[in-house]
Amino acid sequence: MTKPLNLTSSANNAHILFATDEWFAIAENILSPYPPTFVADLYCDQGKVMDGWETRRKRSAGHDWCVIMLGGGDGSGVGSFTIDSIDVDTAYFTGNQTPRISIEAMKVSPPSSSNSIHTNNNDYLYTWMPGAVSRLANNGGIRGTGQAVDTIQSALSACEQVALQTTRGKSSEWIEVLPRTPLKPGYEESRYHSFKIEEGVKHRLQELGGVTHLKLNYFPDGGVARLKVWGTKYQTNQSSSMDTTHTLNKKATTSVSRIHPHTSPNPPPSSTNYEHPELSSSVHGGVGLMCSNKHYGVPSNLLSPTLGKDMGDGWETARHPDRPPLIKKDPVTGLQVTPLMDWSILKLGLGGAKANNGITRIIVDTRHFKGNFPESVCIDGCYADSAISDEDVCASAGKDTSTNSSVQWFPLLKRVALSADAEHEFLRDDGLIENGGKGVTHVRVSIYPDGGLSRVRIYGVPREVEAVPRSHL
Repeated sequence: MTKPLNLTSSANNAHILFATDEWFAIAENILSPYPPTFVADLYCDQGKVMDGWETRRKRSAGHDWCVIMLGGGDGSGVGSFTIDSIDVDTAYFTGNQTPRISIEAMKVSPPSSSNSIHTNNNDYLYTWMPGAVSRLANNGGIRGTGQAVDTIQSALSACEQVALQTTRGKSSEWIEVLPRTPLKPGYEESRYHSFKIEEGVKHRLQELGGVTHLKLNYFPDGGVARLKVWGTKYQTNQSSSMDTTHTLNKKATTSVSRIHPHTSPNPPPSSTNYEHPELSSSVHGGVGLMCSNKHYGVPSNLLSPTLGKDMGDGWETARHPDRPPLIKKDPVTGLQVTPLMDWSILKLGLGGAKANNGITRIIVDTRHFKGNFPESVCIDGCYADSAISDEDVCASAGKDTSTNSSVQWFPLLKRVALSADAEHEFLRDDGLIENGGKGVTHVRVSIYPDGGLSRVRIYGVPREVEAVPRSHL
């Protein structure tokens, strides 16, 4: 069974496209993957600084609302989704929480014209809402602002138009997934609110072919700290009576990372505490032993405990001179069809990962690599006992070691697509790491076809006792 994702997390590429008012706090805050915080004496020109989305006290007609584009956690973050449950957290909003909310959902379909330029990209998921592109270009909303009445009306009209398009003229209404519901103040004993989606609603979402956007309504104003909408990507083999989405080749990759863009205002996952040490870090004795190409950087840079300062502070290979004149993609995996790749061998510190415990987390970071990151990556591991030297391990790189070799490489992370300037997090608990229980002393990082990485972070249960602090940023 597919594990539900938080579809409204900025870590999974969810975005705010529109908000009626952001006087006290911008709407992007409700998408944060991190717990809400509160600083008692922190104020700004608008008033008390709150970690959530908070609107001013409503004095005009109507109510406040915002539109959220759902994210699925893959490289693009786009798609249509089914929804299972909703969590609302009013933490620290003790006298200013919105007293009641409702949530509506809709699938935004591509333009019906087969000649539209939108049919080969996902721009339509953003451009249907007036002002959304400018908002994203500005990295979100601006505190202390609110929308004019005519701007709000234009946004409402856009919502009605996409509903009419998706339902083929049957309705201009979005589907109500959570009816108007009261919320309690954000004290510890009352802050959490959880809701299950009714089966009848789920059926309506399935009929649409999944949904892409939500409309969160405040009645009439106030604040919420976090919104978590749990669901899964819509399976295209399910029947859909209203699915008007242009059919493209779908990726069938075996691994899906959690993408954390460095453009996000939130700290990357590598900077937060984790239950197991970063075995690959040079702080713990990790070593970059060898690589196939180091034209612009050496593999030892991958093991630095800090974030990369620029592209020179990473491992980058030259472009393959014999790369094909035309790039081809596998219609099943969505990955490049290429025999070209580069590799590096990293020796783990603390004696490596302990047998029967193994590797629990991998982070591949393309920080600063925006036009030259690898198309994809895979990572293998091996266990070298005292009879196998580092030279033996390096000699086995790039070779088939399935037979007649003292070094036996096995997959940890199957080949998966990467994106620019982001941390890609793979967790064993999510089923993304293979052979996670095996002992590992060395890893082989293979990039396709070439390019640059800033950091590779391998976490696990160490064979030796950790001797230095785990926090490094």
